[in-house]
Amino acid sequence: METFGRGCLYIIIGIVVLLFLAMITQSHITIPFFIAIPLVIVAFWMAKKKTDEKD
Repeated sequence: METFGRGCLYIIIGIVVLLFLAMITQSHITIPFFIAIPLVIVAFWMAKKKTDEKD
């Protein structure tokens, strides 16, 4: 469960950064599914790797 929470945290931080960037540039940011899905997978992979290092 710790990996899931950490992965969600990474995704939320990424979304907040993108929203902040969009507010600064006053533009729309569109991320297609073929880019977004691998980013979600990478976020959970990084979370799993971080959890495994902790043990």
